[in-house]
This record gives sequence, structure tokens and C-alpha cells, in this order.
Amino acid sequence: MNQRRFHRVKHTAPGELKHHDMKYRCRIENISLRGALISADECLMVPLNESCTLSIEVAPGQAPMVVTVGVVHCFFSMMGVKFIAFEGNAEQTLLELIRRITTEPDKLAQEWESIQQEKAGCNQQTVAEPAVAHCN
Repeated sequence: MNQRRFHRVKHTAPGELKHHDMKYRCRIENISLRGALISADECLMVPLNESCTLSIEVAPGQAPMVVTVGVVHCFFSMMGVKFIAFEGNAEQTLLELIRRITTEPDKLAQEWESIQQEKAGCNQQTVAEPAVAHCN
């Protein structure tokens, strides 16, 4: 059963994964609005559910896109991550990147709208119930 809410697009790009004091050179193999599959030439020694910082090269000479990720799958030199937080305008950069390479632009638009609605709902809930609201 496929539990993914967001479609993936094949995209190969160099990156760097940081976990505590360890840095791993890696490659993005595919990406969605909320996660990615990462590979490396070495074993990725990061436990499940740990947070890391992932820097993805978007274009030569351009600052990398930086995202805080959570590890959801890990198998030797492959890792599935979910995006937890975006630094600066990284989320918009991600949207533009996927928009350029997707073969399903309508699906991407629906997914983006879903994310925006979740954010709006979370913000309203946070204002209405600050003591109990918890949004990720």
C-alpha cells in the first residue's frame, strides 16, 4: 500500500547530509514536496526518526536549498527522508524545481494547494487554541 501523499519526480542532484558532527556527500535520487530519496557512496549511519540537515545543489553557482529532514527509511547507502522545516525560501525553490521537471503539473498544483490549506488551518488553530494546538 502506497502511503505517499505527494508524487515523486526523478531528480538527480548532489547534496550534503549533516547529522551531529558527521557530514555525508550524497545524491538526491528523487524528490517530492515533502520528502526525498537519498543515496551515497558510503553507509549512512543515521538512526530512524533522527533529524538532519540536508543541503541540495539546485544550480551551479546558486546557494544550496537547505532543509531539515527526518529519517523515515534507511538501508546502508540509501535513505528516505521527510521534509520537516525549510530554511529561507527553500520551500518556494523546491516548488519551482519540481514544477520544471514534473510530468504531472495538475497533481503538483493540487498538492501545493493542500499544503497551503494545511498551513492556513494550522495557523487558525494555533490562534484559537494556543495552549493545545500542535502543528508540524
